[in-house]
Formats: sequence, C-alpha cells, structure tokens
Amino acid sequence: APAVWNPFHQFGGDSPLAWLFVLTRILGSTFVVPPLEEVFYRSFLYRAIARPNFISVPLNQFLPWPFLGTVLAFGFSHNEWLAGILCGMAYQWLVLRKNRLGDAMTAHALTNFLLGGWIVWRGAWQFW
Repeated sequence: APAVWNPFHQFGGDSPLAWLFVLTRILGSTFVVPPLEEVFYRSFLYRAIARPNFISVPLNQFLPWPFLGTVLAFGFSHNEWLAGILCGMAYQWLVLRKNRLGDAMTAHALTNFLLGGWIVWRGAWQFW
C-alpha cells in the first residue's frame, strides 16, 4: 500500500501551507470534481453506452447495461471502489428519477464535502 500523505506532517502542525492544501482539496472536490464527473458519467457515458447517437437518449431512461457499465466505471475510478459503486448507483438513480444532473451534482458535492471534513477531523488521510 502506498504511504499516506498527511499535509500537517509534511508542512508542520498548524502550518498555513497545510491548511491551504486542505482548503484547496476540499473546495476542489466539492465544487470542481462533481460537475465534471457527473456530466461525464451520468450524461455522456451512460447515454454513449446506450446508443452511438447518445444525445437522443433521455436522461431519465433506465437501461440496465449502461447503468451497470457507468456504475462500475465510476466505482473503479475511485480508490474506495465499493463506496464508489454505491455512490455511483445513488447518483445515477437521482438522474433517472429527476431527469436532470443538478441533483446528482449536489449529492456528489455534499458527499465529497462531508468526506473531506471527516478526513481532516479524524486524520484519515488514507482516503485522500
């Protein structure tokens, strides 16, 4: 297993540089990553697996193979693949149920924000 990188060990106990890293990581994983991943996985990949003319596939159309493929691709792109698969299922369900990406983006952002807070609070740096 790779060594766990802790910004507070790297830069010192209460170093502003460590806090800058933490803040940048939390803000990026909350506001940048979710929109990018949700547009790619839930809008593009799901529909591209369904049909070459992916734009013709409605966001709320459930299709088993695209659902499975997208969930697995999303899950295995994360270090904690089982949690990634479960979150991918939840986010895809939101898109299918609501027929829009915004709810999945919000859920994904909230997940990442809470995970970031938990990592800092518990010192569980291995999840980053």
